[in-house]
Amino acid sequence: MFGGSTLSADERRRLRRYERAVDRMMPMQRAIFLGHVVEDLTYRELADKHDISIIEVECHMWRALVQVDDCPTEKNHSWWQFWRR
Repeated sequence: MFGGSTLSADERRRLRRYERAVDRMMPMQRAIFLGHVVEDLTYRELADKHDISIIEVECHMWRALVQVDDCPTEKNHSWWQFWRR
């Protein structure tokens, strides 16, 4: 999807959304998430690399995925700003 040299407007928005989500992750969550998604490391390899248990890798990965899922699709939500007043 993102392998081409030009991205559609929708793909650019989606990419920015994921970049914001990764930027907001805690350092260990980011390391685990990127290690698994980008470097294609297994949970066992990540556990060994970071000297933590596989259960801890799963917890960090779960929290990272929640962060990605919770990231707003747009930078500013005018509808929620109304409720902040």
